[in-house]
Parts: sequence; structure tokens; C-alpha cells
Amino acid sequence: MNLDAPLFIVGSDRSGTTLLRVMLNRHAELAVPPESHFIPRLWARRRRYGPGDRVDDVDSFLMDLSLDVRFRKWELPIEAVRAEIERSPPPSFARALAAPFTAFARSRGRARWGDKTPGYADHIPLLASLWPSACFVHMVRDGRDVALSVLDLQRGMHRHAATVAHFWAGRVRTARADGSDLDPRRYMELHYERLLDDPRGQLERVCAFAGLPFSEALLHHDARVIEDVPAAERRRHSRVALPPTPGLRDWRTQMAPPEIAEFEAVAGRELEEFGYERSIVAPEAWTALRARYRLLVFAVSSLPRRVHIRTLLRRRRRGFVRELRAATD
Repeated sequence: MNLDAPLFIVGSDRSGTTLLRVMLNRHAELAVPPESHFIPRLWARRRRYGPGDRVDDVDSFLMDLSLDVRFRKWELPIEAVRAEIERSPPPSFARALAAPFTAFARSRGRARWGDKTPGYADHIPLLASLWPSACFVHMVRDGRDVALSVLDLQRGMHRHAATVAHFWAGRVRTARADGSDLDPRRYMELHYERLLDDPRGQLERVCAFAGLPFSEALLHHDARVIEDVPAAERRRHSRVALPPTPGLRDWRTQMAPPEIAEFEAVAGRELEEFGYERSIVAPEAWTALRARYRLLVFAVSSLPRRVHIRTLLRRRRRGFVRELRAATD
């Protein structure tokens, strides 16, 4: 086992990455902390800490890390991170970034660390360059079930299936494209549905891929596993307290037909590319136009406040009406 080979779990939000994390945390040799998110942020500030690849100003690095909201959820003393850094000063930037993870693993009595941050699906090239031995598990779930979950829990951001479809399709495309550029031994895809149907077989695949011996402990369910999720996030991830159960969300019975059609109008091609059948061969013109309009409204409403959003919406709405009339004439 290569102790310098971190295991990254990436994917679209609500795709089962938390379930895989709590399963792998039962392994005696691996520790996967809560989501980090801070790697790209600290990378962007790397010039503050030293020239080239070195971290000479450890105090500034630790200050920035300690102020990070996500790191605070780990409940890991910053001095434990300092101790890891000081084991071989001056550290490279990659070693400094690994220090909070190795400190977390050490606190759990584990030799190897991993990371479960779904959004790192957009940062595979950076992570792969920082840690040349890192391997990536891309969790993939039927985007329509993802939409059910997202619309249920994140109404503030996503109000329509079209926007979830747009983000899901972009995330899975990016992860596959960047993962395919790596050595095949460093990237694998794991379907959430297969993990639920065959936990043993799929976890054996993950362990073999990551260079870990398979352990029966990975299959032992304990409702107290929810305690491994930060308190502020337990409502969103409450189902990890349940044993792996297929069908808790099923777009076929729980998703309204207009939402299914809207999702497939945006991400039907990606569904097929990842092995999921469409329910509609081709969306109606009205459905496709409605989905495009909702994506436009979402994009404009996400612009900085200094942009005159109402003016942009008014102009785009007029164009949409003209396009709709042409399609229905």
C-alpha cells in the first residue's frame, strides 16, 4: 500500500459520496474527513506562503487554514496540523496541504488519508498534479434521482429540474473527461445504484482499485455512523444512518412527468452516456424551450448585483416569446 496515495471521492452532489465515505471510514487503514473544499482556495493563495513549491511561512498557511469554515467542522486542533508540517520542514506545498489530512488520519489511528468533496470533480487535474499517486473514485447516480434529492433539500438554489440537469451533466462530463486523461489505474467510476444492489462486490472493486485489502468491517452497518457527519449537515445526510437500501428515491414513481421531461431535455445525452435510459426519446419543442428559459433565468439571477438583472431578463424574455411563437406556429 502506498501511504502517499490519497483516495479522492468526487461526483455530483447527492450522488452517494457521503455513503461511500462512511463505508470506507470503517477500514482500519483509511481515514476520510468531512468535505474539505479548501485545497483550491489555498492553492490560489500559495504565493503568500513561499517561493516556488515551498511553504516557508507556515504561520500564514495555518492561519488561513484555521479560518476556513470547512476545516473548522473537522474539530481538529490546528497544532496537530503544525506538528505534521514540522516533521520535515520546509515542506512542499503538497505536503503542507496533506498535513491536515494526515493529522486527521493520525487522530483516528489510520495510516492513509482520503477526501470526499464532490466538487473536486472539477479539480481533478490540480489534485492529480499535486499528488501524482492519488486515485479518484467518481460516484455516478442517475441524474433524475439526483434532481429529486436536490429539489427536496436545496429549493433555495435550484427550483427546477432543468438547472439540476445542467449542473449534473456538467459535473459528470468534466470528471469523466479529466479522469480519462489519467492512467487508468488512477480513475474509476462507481455507480450508486450498483453500490446499493451489491455492496460487497462494489466495495471489493474500490479496495482493489485503491490498493487496500478488503475488510468485512466495510459492510457492518451502525446507525451511529451519522455522528461521523458534521452536526450542521446531518439533516441533509440523514439517510446514511439507514442500511444501504435501494429505491428510497425513485424518479419513476416520485418525479412529476413534466420534471422528467425537462431534465431529459437538458441532460438526456449524458444519461445515456452513463448507462441510464431516457424515458422520452425526444422532448417536445415546448419542453426544450421551457428548460432553456429556466436555465437563462437561473444564469442571469446568479450574476453580480451590479448587473441590471431585470433589464436583462426583460430583453431575454422577449426573445424567448418570439422563439416560442415560431416553434408553435
